[in-house]
Amino acid sequence: MPPLTAAPPAATATRRDLAVFLTAKAVSDIGYALDFICLSVFVWERTRSAAATGLVSVALYAGAITGGRLGHRFGDRWDRLRVMVGADLVRLLALLTLTLLPGRQQGWWLYVAVFLVGTGRSVFEATLSAATPVLAGPATQTVNSVLAGLRGIAFMTGMGLATVAVPLLGYRGVFALDAASYGLSALVLLLLRPTLREAAATTGPDAERVPSWPLLAAAGLAPLVLLRALDAFGSSSQHVGLPMLGSELRPDAPTAVSGAVWSCWAAGLLIAGFVLRPLARRIVERSPRLVFCLATMVMSVGFIGVFWLSGWWPRLACAVLAGLGDALSEITFKQAMQRLPDARRGRAFGFSQITVNAGFMAGLLATSVVLQPDRVPEWVLLLHGVPFLLSAWTAATAGRAARLAEPAR
Repeated sequence: MPPLTAAPPAATATRRDLAVFLTAKAVSDIGYALDFICLSVFVWERTRSAAATGLVSVALYAGAITGGRLGHRFGDRWDRLRVMVGADLVRLLALLTLTLLPGRQQGWWLYVAVFLVGTGRSVFEATLSAATPVLAGPATQTVNSVLAGLRGIAFMTGMGLATVAVPLLGYRGVFALDAASYGLSALVLLLLRPTLREAAATTGPDAERVPSWPLLAAAGLAPLVLLRALDAFGSSSQHVGLPMLGSELRPDAPTAVSGAVWSCWAAGLLIAGFVLRPLARRIVERSPRLVFCLATMVMSVGFIGVFWLSGWWPRLACAVLAGLGDALSEITFKQAMQRLPDARRGRAFGFSQITVNAGFMAGLLATSVVLQPDRVPEWVLLLHGVPFLLSAWTAATAGRAARLAEPAR
């Protein structure tokens, strides 16, 4: 089994180039946030069909699973720069086509566009995660946390923009704006041409002979991937449950509840990425698996509190707590996976995209079939309670193993 710490890359991006790239990535994330909100609303306003609107999420996560499969199959061998530029261009063309098509053709192409957006995002994110140690070098943990913080900014900005952009620009204008954000990302990558793979990384056929699950199990990462998938399954509960909670708390304006909760969650991402993670830098570097388990527990407690506590401020405080845990779990998950050698990281991150997105889609389907409005808190407790308990058990066993290994050092 190869060592978990890869050889240092020959060259890393300059601080200026990293700043330019991360800014462009944040702009494309804002475009994705606009997609996430506006595409579903667009379908609902056109069809007034819950089934047609639900198919938007199905198409998005089916695309994400497809992107994960591509990463799992080819991620250790493909040219990362070309693939990331290609993922941006695919999303640009899909949304630009949606912008230009006549109204009748827009209806069927929208699902194709959503599928391609999901595929492109999955490929881009998995490839970037695998390439970050090469791109950032010693600043890998910092870049991971900045990406998490920028995701919070992007969601907050995108949600705010959605309420303003549609009345001002119309849906065609919003789709064109989304397409332009991906075009900017591709252009920046082409101009900077950063090094995204170690020169000494082996990408031959031997890499394909090791199945992903045994590779992750041998590296001690399989429990983290399983936890990530179970957490994604549980997260479906609040995605479906929040609109129901909003109808109960604010029948006159149910979307205000979802908007407030998700905005506070995004604020938690921002705080974790730019404030909390730097304060916990040493423990994240030393024990990413342990911090991942604790962060997953915090996220689960936060979302459970949103549905179980009464009063606006306790609910919103729990939403911030959920965002803090979400960001820290993402950062530490990447940190642990990035310790794999460069020649193995691509397929490992592709495999994680498959499991996480499949878990979320399975959760959405189960929640849509089972959940009743009067059972939302119990359902959220059940679906988040499972990853909470498994995270607690994994953290306890990891801590015990670390204590037993201490004398040997």
